[in-house]
Parts: sequence; C-alpha cells; structure tokens
Amino acid sequence: MGKTETKTEPKLKSYDDETELVERLKQGDPDAVEQMYNANIDRVYSMVYNQVDKDREVAQEIVQETFIAAVKAIKYFQLRSSISTWLYSIASRKVADFYRHKKREDKYRVGYEVDSEKLPDSDQAEAGTGETEDSNIAIRQALLKLPLHYRQAVVLKYIEGFSVSDIGEIMGRTEKSVEGILARARKELQDELAIPGEG
Repeated sequence: MGKTETKTEPKLKSYDDETELVERLKQGDPDAVEQMYNANIDRVYSMVYNQVDKDREVAQEIVQETFIAAVKAIKYFQLRSSISTWLYSIASRKVADFYRHKKREDKYRVGYEVDSEKLPDSDQAEAGTGETEDSNIAIRQALLKLPLHYRQAVVLKYIEGFSVSDIGEIMGRTEKSVEGILARARKELQDELAIPGEG
C-alpha cells in the first residue's frame, strides 16, 4: 500500500533525549545547538513568516533572534515544556516586539495565505469560485484589524494548525484564555466580514 501524504496537526512533544539535549545545550555544546536548530527551524520559520507579511528578510531576522535568545536563555530552561514549545513562545514574543517597535502597526501589513473554509463561521466568504480571491483579501484585511494576540491565536490555530493546548503553551496562557481569545477573534472577524444590510 502506497504512502499517502497527509498534513497532521503539529505535535509539541518532547524528544526522547530532550533532557540530555538540554544538558548538552547548557554545557555550550555546539553540536547540541545545531541539533536544536535543525529539528525546529522549519516550523519556527513558517510560524514567523506567516505573521510578517511573508517578508523573508524580516522572518529570517526574527528567527535568528529567536535562536540566539534561546541559546542565551537555555540555562534558565526547566523542561516544563518541550524545546519546540519554548522556541515557539520566544518567536511569538519576537514577533510581538517587531510590531511593538512600529508606532503605526497597520503601516506594516500582515499577509496570510488563508483558506477561507478553514476559518469557522465565515459563510459570507464562501460565495463562489469567482469570489475566492476577493474573499481572501477581505479576510486578510479583517485579520489586520484584530489586536496582535488575537491574530497570533488565529494564525496558530487556523493556519499553522496547533491545538488550543499547544497555543496556550506558546502564548503563555491557559486553555480557557485561548478559547476566549479565539471566540472573540472569530466574533470580530464575523463583524468585520459582515455586509451591512441596505435599508
């Protein structure tokens, strides 16, 4: 039977040898740094890239800052989460810093390749094939109007495919808090995407 390629929800589980890897990182082992980098670079880059208008230069800079920060802070890492989760949380803070340093956030547009069907309760964005591109533009513009932590939760959940539990770990919030953020974000998206009635 042939292997079928299916995109599964990313898992943020510890490596079997993660304790050993962390110890090697704390000892400054360059091979351990390379191992951590190689195991996580693709997912960290994807997450950042989807939040900075697909700007490769900015994404690369933030990812580089993320791994540098991780190496510097590894002595404080207590293995309460996996290394992957820890790196995603650092990357999320770096993205937030990127926007915080911009006084006018909407000057730096965040672009997303969004499949409108992945976003719940967005029937108004599914009118027909001729309107797909217009729908995606409308969704991207609506996402831009959300507060940053709403956008991050939406991107992590509906674009990157993380579970609520994983998003909570990445964003440093409880699952209940993440569920609340996602519910409010969906409501704001629906309000933004709703077409007002005439008369």
